[in-house]
Amino acid sequence: MADASEPLKIGETEGGVAKEKSCAGRLGLSHLSGWRTAALLLSLFLCLLVVFAFSFILPCPVRPQYHSSWNHTLPDAVTYDFLAVEDTNEDKVLDVFFIYKDADASRNTCLAADLFAPCLVLTAVDGTDGKPLWERALAPEFDWVECGVKGLGRKGKSGCLVAHADNLTAIDKQSGGIMWQRPRSPVINGNLPLINFPDLNSDGKEDFAVLTYNPEATSFTPTPTELVFFSGQSGDQIGSRVDVEVIGIFAHLQFRTSNGAPYLLLLTDSGLYAVSLGRLAVLAGLDSGMKRERSWEETSDDHNGFVALYPSASLKRVLTVYGSGSPASLLIQTDSSISLLHTDSLKMAWSTNTSALLSTPTFGQFDKDGFPDIMIEENTGNNSKRVRVLSGRSGDVLWQVDLLSWTSNPRPASVLTLNTYSVFMLWGQSHSNQTNEKHSSFLLHPRYAKLLLERRSSAHNIVSFKATLLERGRHAAYLVLSGPDGRQHSSNSEPVILSKRKIKMDVRESKVYGVSSEEPISEDAESSVREAFHRLRFSDTQ
Repeated sequence: MADASEPLKIGETEGGVAKEKSCAGRLGLSHLSGWRTAALLLSLFLCLLVVFAFSFILPCPVRPQYHSSWNHTLPDAVTYDFLAVEDTNEDKVLDVFFIYKDADASRNTCLAADLFAPCLVLTAVDGTDGKPLWERALAPEFDWVECGVKGLGRKGKSGCLVAHADNLTAIDKQSGGIMWQRPRSPVINGNLPLINFPDLNSDGKEDFAVLTYNPEATSFTPTPTELVFFSGQSGDQIGSRVDVEVIGIFAHLQFRTSNGAPYLLLLTDSGLYAVSLGRLAVLAGLDSGMKRERSWEETSDDHNGFVALYPSASLKRVLTVYGSGSPASLLIQTDSSISLLHTDSLKMAWSTNTSALLSTPTFGQFDKDGFPDIMIEENTGNNSKRVRVLSGRSGDVLWQVDLLSWTSNPRPASVLTLNTYSVFMLWGQSHSNQTNEKHSSFLLHPRYAKLLLERRSSAHNIVSFKATLLERGRHAAYLVLSGPDGRQHSSNSEPVILSKRKIKMDVRESKVYGVSSEEPISEDAESSVREAFHRLRFSDTQ
């Protein structure tokens, strides 16, 4: 008997039969291995074929190529303090909206719309090269325009809402086409709209409202303060008119509390007040379902629902401050101070004395503590100004510089970087530039706060200015709209110029200016600040 511990010898004792089975087994395995190899090669071939086919059928998206700077010029025109940026042609680069009035360049545009020249022209230009994307002729005179309004037209698109002549017109941001146009007789003296409401009339589209008041009204000629709701889809009035029962209003603000409750803030001669938009919608006969802030409502007047946020006879301006991970606060400006109001507790966080401000305060990150800091421009007399950065946490002065100023002084701007601090841009004249007619733009890097980059500019009569990212995470640029101001009914024969410049372009064209003229600037310091600007990477987060 063969040894069971040696199985191979068992096959040998059974003669050729065992050997034939062994060869057949090996032959079967060989055929099977060949089929597996063929299947593997075929699958690889098919995968490569699919990859190459889709490479040609669906090529990789090409990132749009933009000009670092461009100008869009209109001879003999007037313009208005309005600049908006949105992606019109869906190339992922933001495009620029502005509005002008021109008798010559827009003649054909006016006639095509059955309007006499000069007419208003709302224009969208390509953010990459400044070429016009579309123009929409409108009847003059111009009152206001708001872009980014949702729910307009039957398709519920985002667009621009323009108040002009006796009309309220909704314009498609992609084509420039008129989605609807309605007489604005209910709100002929209406101010900037309250936009992007929830659906109030059950048509599936966002709606909006317009508040009517006259800032120049007196006790002898009072103007009723009324809120009127409109359908975003059709432009028709929905619900009844609501008497807000407040006099002395000179500005208003739309605000949303930390739990999402929408409120209307009213700036009046006697202070700042708030009223629930949900309450006003119910008074108009509309079932809004909008939230209310319980802590605010507990302090409201039982008769009209108003919440007194800040009593003051010298109120000038109120701005919303959006903090990182904290409820929005309110920055309150009076004749002689700036204060920060926490909206969750309705208590003042801090207050700082100031002189008269020349422009609207600007927010940005200066000290990287997570609280938005505030850049202000104070009038120091003799055509001079003091630019300061105040801590958003405490109101303390973090930085300041003295500059020369001029009448049409654009407000500062800021752009956030990936390093969680902002780059600030401001306008003025350095004291070393007193004999030069050119004004200057300045760049401030918070990590090199003793130095500014100064670029002397030929731009004058600046009507509007904006710094922003034209692409997601990149393409940091600033826009300057200059020319005669249409609000002043100027008869000057001057061009209107919309210009875009990449912020980093200014770095190589600027000279380094010391915040303190007593300290000399070394070559190493100059080289370091330029290199720091070149290394910047920008963030979309606000």
